Amino acid sequence: MSLEDAFSRGTAYDKKSKWWNEITNAITIHLAKDMVPLNTVEKEGFKMMIKTLDPRYVIPSRKYFSQTAIPNLYQQHRTKLQVDLATVPHFSATTDMWSSRTMEPYRSLTVHFISDDWVLRSHCLQTSYFPDDHTGELLAAGLQEAMDCWGLSEEKLVAITTDSGANIKKAIELNNWTRLQCFGHRLHLAIERGVKDDRIQRAVGVCKKIVSAFSYSWKKRRDLAIAQDELGLPKHVLTTETPTRWGSRHKMIQRVLEQERAINALSGEQYVSISYLKPVLHLFNTSILAEEENDTQLTKDVKRNILAYLNDKYSDLATDDLLDIASFLDPRFRTTYMMKEKVEQVIARAVEEIKSLKDQQGDTPSGAAAAAAAVGPVLPPEEKIKKASLSSFFKSQSTSSMGCRDTLSEEESIKMELRTYLQATEVDSDADPLNWWRCHQVNFPRIAKLARQYLCIPATSAPSERVFSTGGNIVTCHRAALKPDVVDRLVFLAQNL
Repeated sequence: MSLEDAFSRGTAYDKKSKWWNEITNAITIHLAKDMVPLNTVEKEGFKMMIKTLDPRYVIPSRKYFSQTAIPNLYQQHRTKLQVDLATVPHFSATTDMWSSRTMEPYRSLTVHFISDDWVLRSHCLQTSYFPDDHTGELLAAGLQEAMDCWGLSEEKLVAITTDSGANIKKAIELNNWTRLQCFGHRLHLAIERGVKDDRIQRAVGVCKKIVSAFSYSWKKRRDLAIAQDELGLPKHVLTTETPTRWGSRHKMIQRVLEQERAINALSGEQYVSISYLKPVLHLFNTSILAEEENDTQLTKDVKRNILAYLNDKYSDLATDDLLDIASFLDPRFRTTYMMKEKVEQVIARAVEEIKSLKDQQGDTPSGAAAAAAAVGPVLPPEEKIKKASLSSFFKSQSTSSMGCRDTLSEEESIKMELRTYLQATEVDSDADPLNWWRCHQVNFPRIAKLARQYLCIPATSAPSERVFSTGGNIVTCHRAALKPDVVDRLVFLAQNL
């Protein structure tokens, strides 16, 4: 509820009234969600705004919001989220480490799952103060403690996505959890390694000098703006490379090239992602990074280096199997991007996991549902994404329908459902896979449960990175004295409200 709505509904004006509580709660949400410093409530401008809305409302003190309102709001939302998580059959997670402006170390934990109505949900659970040594053993114990704190069962954890830090890799290994390496980090490192060539380094060095020259001189920035006007170029400033920011070198070079004419004139920058990894790697190998006849030797070397790194990092058996089952459960891809000799192996794995899910959850689809699967899905009109997306690169292969027998064993029914799924009508490459499963779970009830299990895995650890971006907006140079438990509450509310 906004402040205006809260004030417009008011009729009684004492502090015990529902009206007063609604206004105070609206202010609390505003402070938490918009990451506004709590001392805002004591500033004259804010008081005047509240007085304009209703002069009879007396705003509580900063102490009330920090010690009562914010903790109560945090506990309320934490309890609600904990209740929701208790009913989730499977979830995935991300985690990372971060240091605040005051160099206090924090560990993030985010959780991801697909709800009963096929919505991919993501939540920040913790931004925990972690003053101990960042060893694999201590990180492993800390992550287990965090799971226990939220009542999350490790058996329900499908995979956890992390960066390539040796300590976090060891922690996941010690906990015996399935780890997915962050594709964003891997791609960044592949590009960094791919361009480690003396010829490229010289060009990058020139770009850095150009950017530096225009970054520290207001006169040169002014002259650049004039040249941009004269040449009809976008009025962009040059961007510099940041080693810890993915793709920053590419952006720096791209911006320099965009403004090349102006510079010369002056001198003489919530969707399913796990199932994309197999198609993206295939796209890199067969199209984007494939060598062409007119490529220079330098271009060929860069392409080979990037592909060699990515293919090596995603070639281990456990990761390859995880990516295969994820793309298999995406109706846009199914078996298109896996090796032919692995198709039967993936189907066999799906059969065993579906049987395992049945044993765990104790429910079996009815014969009517199995028969519906055999007949084929009822296809509603698909809603296409308005903007071009990554999925527009991929197209599914059209297939035909198949029949079934009336009486089947459980394993035969599962296999029949899987084969019917594989031969279902072609799905548009821009379709939302979760919308497709929402419409077709009645036709493929067993596979739908497996899809909910795997399609919630994030392909990158970006959710944890976003948590730290939020933390950086909260722990500013003007709020550097915030205590760790306060930071945890404020980040949780800012991310989840």
